Parts: sequence; C-alpha cells; structure tokens
Amino acid sequence: MEIIDFFNRFKPTRVEEDMRGALAADLREAVQRIWPDADILSFGSFPAGLYLPTADMDLVFVSKNYMDGGYAKYSTKSVLWRFRDFLERERIAAPNSIEVISKAKVPLVKYIDLYTGLRVDVSFENDTGVIANKTFQDWKTTFPAMPILVTLIKQFLAMRGLNEPVNGGIGGFTVTCLVVSLLQHMPQVQSGNMIPEHHLGEILMEFFDLYGNELNVTTTAIQLKPAGYTSKVSIR
Repeated sequence: MEIIDFFNRFKPTRVEEDMRGALAADLREAVQRIWPDADILSFGSFPAGLYLPTADMDLVFVSKNYMDGGYAKYSTKSVLWRFRDFLERERIAAPNSIEVISKAKVPLVKYIDLYTGLRVDVSFENDTGVIANKTFQDWKTTFPAMPILVTLIKQFLAMRGLNEPVNGGIGGFTVTCLVVSLLQHMPQVQSGNMIPEHHLGEILMEFFDLYGNELNVTTTAIQLKPAGYTSKVSIR
C-alpha cells in the first residue's frame, strides 16, 4: 500500500502533461520558423506516462526527408552547435544552461527550458525512441504493475544520482526494459497465479536481487521479444 501511495503521489498530473506538451509544441513552432522541413517529436517517459515530476524531456529533431526513409539531413555535428545558437538567440533556454554533448553514441543538446524550468534533451535524426512509444503502451496494457514499479525504481536511482546515462547511470528506457523482463520471467506471473499489483513489494525485492546479485550483466543480455536471456558475445 505504501508503494501504491507513492505512485499516486508522483504519477503525472494533467497540469504536468499539459505543460510538457506545450513545451514540445512551442519548440516545434520555433524550430520550423528556421528549419521549415524539420519536426520535434517526443519519446521516452513523457509519451509513455512514466516520468517523475522533475524528469527530463526527451525530444528528437528530425527532418521530413529522414522520416520518409531518406537520408538524415540534420545529423552532422555542426547542427548541434547551430541548434545551441538557436536556443540562445530565441531565448528558449535558461542562461548558461546549454550543454552540447557531441562525442556520445547519441549526440545531444541538453538545456533547461526558460519558462518551465524543465531539463530537455534533444537528439537528432533518430527515430528509435519514437518507434518505441507504441511498445511502451503495449507493455503497460500487458503489465499494469509496470508503471508503478518503474516510477519507484526511477526515484530510487534519482535519489542516488544514478539516473543519467551520460554520467554512467541508468535511464528510464533501461529501467522499463528491466522491469518488463523480470515480469516476463516470473513463472507465477505468467501462469496467472500472482497478480503483480497485489505483490509489489515482493516483486521489487525480486528486481533488486536479480539485477544486483544474480544476473551477470558483463556476459548476459536480456531480450524482450521473445522473452529470454542471451550471451552478449552473440550480439556483438
């Protein structure tokens, strides 16, 4: 019951959803004044409804050509710096808050929105997160306990500064995958003998035991469709 109370306290409200939706819409409008063939799409915890009140906004800057199956027009590193200048010029970002991360596997521009105070991560010409939006919704339907457990684990990580992948932490997408994989592998859940929403504390402890003590993350990877484990050597 304490876990349920926590989730009800921290789950997204209508005001928070409207504020985040407006942030994405306003950025899209400003971007299209400069880049008419571009769009701003949201992915990750916001469209999935799995974010904490202080969570980052994950957005992606895409060109119409890329979304239609063509080449990635805005994938060069120079675009990162042009976008940074755009945020400053249009007074979208709070002063001194913009950070360009050009050497990461997925280059980002990070900033704090001037009007909402929310942290925003913008990637470029990458549709993998957008495609995953439907998968998140399907998982929520299959496992109603998933959003509750994900919210609690994300807060656990945030309190310890372990929720930022760029700093060596674990992002929301990874947390969600880990929770879903756990539920897929629990025989009592798959057989219908356990209703996960009625055993949240037990499943939470299973999560910490599996990923903290049992699973060798150096050699083993999870897969979700079909559910299973596989050697990391086989997927390199």
